[in-house]
Amino acid sequence: MTQGISFAQFTKIAPYIIRSRKPIMGHGKHGIGKSELVYQLADKLADILGNDFVSKYGNDYVFPVIERRASQMADTGDVIGVPEPKDTEYGRITQFAPMGWFARACTEPCILFFDEVDRAANDVRQSLMELTDSRKIAGHTLHPDTIVIAMVNGGSHDSNNSYQVSELDPAEHDRWWHVNLEPTVDDWTNWADGKLNPIVVDFIRHNQKHLEHDGEFEPHKVYPSRRSWAHFDKCLALTDYELLKRDDEEEVPMELYFIAEGFVGQEAAIVFRDFVEKLDIQVTVRDILEGKRQDIVKGFSINDANAMIDKVSSSEEFKGELPLDQLTNIAEFVINITPELTMKAWESLTRANGDSIAKMWSIKLSNGETFGSYIASIVGNSEDKTK
Repeated sequence: MTQGISFAQFTKIAPYIIRSRKPIMGHGKHGIGKSELVYQLADKLADILGNDFVSKYGNDYVFPVIERRASQMADTGDVIGVPEPKDTEYGRITQFAPMGWFARACTEPCILFFDEVDRAANDVRQSLMELTDSRKIAGHTLHPDTIVIAMVNGGSHDSNNSYQVSELDPAEHDRWWHVNLEPTVDDWTNWADGKLNPIVVDFIRHNQKHLEHDGEFEPHKVYPSRRSWAHFDKCLALTDYELLKRDDEEEVPMELYFIAEGFVGQEAAIVFRDFVEKLDIQVTVRDILEGKRQDIVKGFSINDANAMIDKVSSSEEFKGELPLDQLTNIAEFVINITPELTMKAWESLTRANGDSIAKMWSIKLSNGETFGSYIASIVGNSEDKTK
């Protein structure tokens, strides 16, 4: 399993697995939002399971999420329950009384969510095998509409063996539907919009490499993750985001840097404070697409324009089919930068989204000429200089 999918793709694919009642195991790095993804399914499962379920429970049924940290289960008893004596027609026997969480999963539709299964003790993992194969434990059967989901850190994505986890043996592995989760920047920003401060979200949109660390981890060093940015924002929110405002000396407080450093690491903290410091003159990719802040854009230095070209061409907002008004605004941006950078802009933007950029050729610009003729004139001047 090497091909990863985004959270958006997961929400499209998962319904097919959910309807089959096959248990799902998601693999992914720490702090990417795997647990959050499970909770987001709670109010969607009724529609996914279809008319038979809706006729019984209604389409507004919200699945309760029963979360168990498999890594915190001490032994088999935490899964199968405790023995209790019982008088039967066969005499006095011993049966297992289920744990409260499992009894609930057997009596009402819910999401039974096991986190950190690959960090659990071997006895615990073995006791889950009957559940993931036959949907029962020690004679107690899950409710037919209960959905079993697990999330783990281990998997083929972890080429550096960064996590202290155990491998599932072939028999364990075979009982789950496996998916490698690799969320995009858009997955995070779409989730963060309306939940986190817009400044934090905009920073990530335009400084995507600082969303999370990609590579080996050095001991005792703080790295950014999707989760740590959310924790950082929560810390700022408790002060009503005072640290994002200038102090009496018209400077962004240094406390912002030190708090950020503890959550997202030194490199991201430096860039984030600088971003806030320059917020009044900050031009975003969205500004370029919407034709805003033209007074600042027209005053760009070569370095500013060069940085903006890189931001636009690498941005998720620049992907896919763009509407005509956004293409026109990009064309106006290109003609307002120095001719030396025009060809770099054209080449970088074409590599990033060639289908949309090809449509810019016939767009009529504010200076009266088409974008294609403007590019042709730049190319012609460049060729004349080389002769």
